[in-house]
Amino acid sequence: MNFIRVWFLGLINPSKAFEILKSKPAPMWGFWAVLIHFVVTSLTSILASHLLGRLPFESSYLTFLSMENYYLIEIFFLPAFGFTVWLLGSAIVHITLRLTKKASDFDLILNIIGFGFLIPMPVIWLWDWTMIALNSCELTVMAVSHSSFAFWEAILFSVGFKKILGLRLLLAVSLAIITMTVYVLLAIIFVR
Repeated sequence: MNFIRVWFLGLINPSKAFEILKSKPAPMWGFWAVLIHFVVTSLTSILASHLLGRLPFESSYLTFLSMENYYLIEIFFLPAFGFTVWLLGSAIVHITLRLTKKASDFDLILNIIGFGFLIPMPVIWLWDWTMIALNSCELTVMAVSHSSFAFWEAILFSVGFKKILGLRLLLAVSLAIITMTVYVLLAIIFVR
């Protein structure tokens, strides 16, 4: 089964998708998943926000970036942010497993987290593009919807950790929560 079919299988049957992902090239599939996720987001949602003259909901924690140019600059740094979060989250999972004397394969973890980020993206992109087109991007609506999407990604990480690494449910869920927490905390600083 090829990359695109595994990706879309993940939307309807994540357990089967991660089972298939286990035999796919690691970490290359995770790399491509992260690249697609963040580059497409940059070139669509972020670019559209910039071209429409939208300003971020809140002032940037990066005070050297002006509100007026934030989306323009984010187009370029969002993919780097994505790769950083992917590597950092995967490293935390790997180190945690090693410290708890569990078997760990860093390349497989990279694939799990990469696909966990990518699987829900068609739904997220459609949501974001619709909100942008309808000029309905309000802080509360976007915060609630993206919190739901983050929860979905955490569930996907849990399924991947359980299916591919063979972890018990409690440990898989705990690692997924840690991974999402790292992502959200960094996103609060960098992503608008």
